[in-house]
Amino acid sequence: MTERRLIVGCLLLLMLILAGCQAEKSDDELNGSITLWHSWTPAEAAVLDEALAEFEQLHPKVRIIPVALPEDQILEEFVDAGNDGLGPDVLIGKDGWIRELADAGLIRSLQPVGAENSMFNSRNRNLTEYNGKLYGVPLFLAPRALYYNKNMVTELPANLDALLEEAAADNSVAFAPRFEEAYWGIQAFGDGLFDSQGQFILVESGFGEWLAWISEAQKSPGVILNEDDASLMELFASGQIAYYVAGPKKLDDITALMNEADPFDFGVIPLPSGPIGPAGPLLPAETILLYAYTSDAQTRIVDSLARFLVNQQQSIRFMREIDQVPANPSVVVDRRIYPIVSGFARQADTAVVIPNEMPTDLLVETGNRAYINVLSGVLTPDEAVCRFGQEVAAFQGYAADDINLPEGCTLSE
Repeated sequence: MTERRLIVGCLLLLMLILAGCQAEKSDDELNGSITLWHSWTPAEAAVLDEALAEFEQLHPKVRIIPVALPEDQILEEFVDAGNDGLGPDVLIGKDGWIRELADAGLIRSLQPVGAENSMFNSRNRNLTEYNGKLYGVPLFLAPRALYYNKNMVTELPANLDALLEEAAADNSVAFAPRFEEAYWGIQAFGDGLFDSQGQFILVESGFGEWLAWISEAQKSPGVILNEDDASLMELFASGQIAYYVAGPKKLDDITALMNEADPFDFGVIPLPSGPIGPAGPLLPAETILLYAYTSDAQTRIVDSLARFLVNQQQSIRFMREIDQVPANPSVVVDRRIYPIVSGFARQADTAVVIPNEMPTDLLVETGNRAYINVLSGVLTPDEAVCRFGQEVAAFQGYAADDINLPEGCTLSE
């Protein structure tokens, strides 16, 4: 009996030791260092550093090395370093980079468990999906919306007709007449350029009607259409115009440009609707992208960090400290507490995502030509839409059956 008790006691002791080892292994699961590249401003980076320090406190054996690079260089630097096997474990960048980086094999798709969580509603899936896989985690949203000067505006315009009435009453409206900046009115006149499956459509898109509206609107003295967006921003910041179409990245610039002796209060609301529906600006997103060549240990840290940065607590931190619009759909943006962020967040609900399968740079170049040709009187809106469709068909390799061109508009043989 004594021998049996000794054996049982040894077994119990062994089980306790193994359990302790397992607990220690669980505690040590996140163990190592990772690098994170971003192109945030110093003020934004300071807030990011606070979040990273909090993550390190939760995981004492983890070290995160953040590196800030210029916005106009970070993508090229990542590609060069990535091809040499020296890329950072995490890249915070644009969702528009996904196609290029995925094709180059420099970013990895998400694991199935990561793709099923509540972050990935249909909007966030559209932002990060490419060829049937999800790449990256949306962090912040940046749709263009309508800034307005509270000292000049008494009644907010709900639709395009009301906006023109405001312009005629000396409350001038300004925006850049280019494809990305002025995309927002297409959906107000039709179904938009992409259907719910991300397929390119044209006949019922509303693009022609929107180009016609802009062509007429430019004749109004209260509507300022100019490709020099920096000058338009200065006009708004100096209190010379009442309305300005821009994204959340312009917030700090507008505040910095204001006359310190005579500042004014401004707000942000969704862009005015049209005869068919709400405005639909494009939806750029700051996205957490994951380097393809990280070790298993680093991958576990990276995945945990991505979930941490988009959680409710950190989303609120970024919203409160640097006016970022959270991509996490479970975060409620209270307009009483965050009135500016709320304007952009509400606009994001009707914003448009260009499918990653579509080469955005070519689409934008083609779209810019349509705006230029109409506003300069070279082409009618119908002619510009026809040529736009033909050019999209050319770089996408569409046959006649793949694209619905307007009546009388055909593909060249």
